[in-house]
Amino acid sequence: MKFDKKKIMFITGILISIVCSWIFVRKIEWSSLGVAFRDAKYIYIFPTIILMFIAHYIRTIRWEVLLSPVKKVSLLNLFSANMIGFMANNVLPARLGEVIRPVIIARKEKIKVSTSFATAVMERVFDILGIIVIASLLFYFLPSEPSQNRHVGAANHIDISTVNSKIVGHGRETIAASQSNSQKKKADSQAVIHQLKKWSAIMAFFGICAITSLFLLSLYPKKAGAVFEKLLFIFPHHLRDKLVNLLHSFISGLQVFDHNTKLIWVGVLSVVIWLINAASIYVLCYSFDLGLSFAGSCFVTVCLALAVALPQAPGFIGVFHIATQKSLDVFGIGLTSAQSFAILLWAVSIVPVTIAGLLFLWREGISFGEISHIEEKISE
Repeated sequence: MKFDKKKIMFITGILISIVCSWIFVRKIEWSSLGVAFRDAKYIYIFPTIILMFIAHYIRTIRWEVLLSPVKKVSLLNLFSANMIGFMANNVLPARLGEVIRPVIIARKEKIKVSTSFATAVMERVFDILGIIVIASLLFYFLPSEPSQNRHVGAANHIDISTVNSKIVGHGRETIAASQSNSQKKKADSQAVIHQLKKWSAIMAFFGICAITSLFLLSLYPKKAGAVFEKLLFIFPHHLRDKLVNLLHSFISGLQVFDHNTKLIWVGVLSVVIWLINAASIYVLCYSFDLGLSFAGSCFVTVCLALAVALPQAPGFIGVFHIATQKSLDVFGIGLTSAQSFAILLWAVSIVPVTIAGLLFLWREGISFGEISHIEEKISE
């Protein structure tokens, strides 16, 4: 059996999701989880879904701004492509939705695929920059030792009298054990924050490199084409010309760099998108009375943004759950409450978008089989 890069990445992603799922599931106390879901306030799901779709609509507006120097495209067509793409990310491997979105728009609007793809690349670069801005502000205001949240969920509630009786019964040993556990939780929280800062810095480095590279490509298209052509000297002449033409088509999708006002607007929209995503998490927290602040919701958003960047199975299974659980643990949210919230947040994030994507797929008259083999048709 021949293994290429895509297969290796797919298998790696599956393994990562399996390991994360096992870590998440092995600590579940099923009876307590059942109580948490029984007592949950599901009315907050509806405003959460509304906020999530508002974020997707703002993504559509941002994409329209990026495409506007190339061609004026209707928001409905862009929103349709967006929903189909995110649906594909949820059910297909290798983040195929990131390729499907620009291909659908390119064919529908008679734009070159490489040009449309360039705007999709810029979207992701600005996503990185947006999350960097929020992470930087968050880490600036985040205390060096996060306070433990008093509330740990209905399933983890401990009566004060019970605590007092245990202290009386066990004396100093109980106090020492309690202090030890408290110190361990603080150490674990600090470890999570330290790792998050490190990976945010790495993301910032690659984000700045990416935006600088795209800017230089836009600023010096002829020089970039000449350098690229020299690097392809080993290829046949006709193939080299084709690749250079693809590069120039890609560069034509970067025309937004010539419009400072639009570029600033794209940056603002990118930050707003992530703030709305954080607001949706903040609202959903009321389902389990977690008592998480908006800053805490931003922290969870940053953790999820970094986590879903890893190779993993379709639908972000396992990785999404463990990232949510660990980020909530920083604020002293009890294990059962964190796990139940992670499961509900995953379902609310995946199911409505997947259904919407399938409906838009039907609207566009495209079969699911066709989009699952979209990569094979890009060169057509």
